Parts: sequence; structure tokens; C-alpha cells
Amino acid sequence: MNAILQLEPTWQQWITENIERGVPHNKIISTLFERGFYSAAYELMSQQSDVINIPYIDMTHNSIELPDKTVKLASTFHPPFVAVIESFLSHQECDQLIKSTEGKMKESRVVSPTDGTFAAHNARTSLSFGFQRSATPLITIIENRIEALLHWPAIRGEGLQVLQYGKGAEYRPHYDFFDPKNENFQRNVGKGGQRVGTLLMYLSDVEAGGGTSFPKVNLEVRPKKGMALYFANTKFDGSVESLSLHAGMPVIKGTKYLATKWLRTNPYIG
Repeated sequence: MNAILQLEPTWQQWITENIERGVPHNKIISTLFERGFYSAAYELMSQQSDVINIPYIDMTHNSIELPDKTVKLASTFHPPFVAVIESFLSHQECDQLIKSTEGKMKESRVVSPTDGTFAAHNARTSLSFGFQRSATPLITIIENRIEALLHWPAIRGEGLQVLQYGKGAEYRPHYDFFDPKNENFQRNVGKGGQRVGTLLMYLSDVEAGGGTSFPKVNLEVRPKKGMALYFANTKFDGSVESLSLHAGMPVIKGTKYLATKWLRTNPYIG
């Protein structure tokens, strides 16, 4: 890719001067995105992925080589930053994850805005079961794959959560990041920092409904068994991304199984 070289000379010079001045690459990339220079931003992410200190997907090719398999980068979107990855999990891995939660599912909970604890809420009507990191050999394989895909250490992520949505079940529009204006912000980030990104893995096909919707940008991703969806909860400069508002649309026909991985800025203790 030569996207940076295709920019006007003044912008090429701006990038060079800011890098030489020691401006964090996150801020440079954020500005490029804001100005609509998406290809140049992706290219700079690729060149500087070891120092930008944010979850990052290699955008330079349509396929991504991971340690144990090759996956296809099906589509991307910005803003907010969204990426769809085909065949991230095999059908066998999807089935095995679902089977490992049999008899363990309970009513899903959300972070309470009043005291920061987890509580049931009518906005989220799924069933779920959460695993500790490296709870099983399969969980370890998946976590290592996520680490390689997003260039983000597994320890800087919460445990994998598997969810089941029956007919009519949904998760109404919400944010995954912790609102810095909320009085419980410090308590919520105390275990591992801000939730900077979310990776969803679809474990089943769904006959109708069950998509993941981003209502502020009129984007919806339909579930497909084995496919993964990554989206950033914060901008590349670290501030929260208000356009990341998303929802699990009601299942109209069939059953939706989903696995979720939330990424934190720091090692997660929980």
C-alpha cells in the first residue's frame, strides 16, 4: 500500500513532522480518520502497530495469517471502527463452545449505573455463561487467536462470555465502554481499565433477526456461524466513541448463540 504517498505533500509532511516530534501515533491516526484519510490511517496503523498501544487489525491484505489458521477480512467500516472477519471459528469450535455451556446458562446481567455491580436488566433478555481466561483448552486456543488478530495481550481482556438468544430475545441499544461521566467510572475501570474494544463471535446461523445493529450509523451485521465482528469502543486517541452505540436485534426465528470478548486497556483482574 502507498496510501500515505498518495496524500497531498502537506499532509505527508504533517505526518512526518508529528512522528519526529514524538506525537503519539494514536493521535495522528485519529486525525487521519477524522479527515477521511482512511487508507492512510490503516497504513500507518500497519507500520506502527507495535507502538500505537490500541487493539489493531492488519488491514494491508484481505486475508490475515494467524498462528493456527488464515482468516478473511470481509469488510471494514469507520467511524466507528468495525471489522468483519470470516471463519474466525470453525463450525466444530462453535458447537463445542455451545456444548460446554449446557446446563450452566443463567439470566444475563449488565453493569448497574447506580453502584457498578452486575445486575439483571430488561434491556438484555439473553442467557449467558462466563468463562475465566484459559478455562479450557479450546478457550485458550480462541484467546490466543484473538490476541494475534487484534495485537492485544490476552491478559488485557475479560473472560469469554457465551450467550443464548431465543425467539424475541434482544439486547437494546447500549455502549460497552464505561462512561467517564458516570459516578462509578473509577470503580468500573479499577479491574482493568476502559473497555477499548469488543469482539463478537457468532456461534450459530439464525433464520431471521438477531443482527448486531449500530443505529447511529445505520449499519447492521447479520449473524453467520463462525464469523467474528470487532468494533472499537474508543477512538484512536483514547476518548470514548459515541458512534459505537450498538444493539443485539430481536431474534425472530431460530436461536442465536454468540461469544463475546471485551478488551481492556490494562491487565484484567476478575
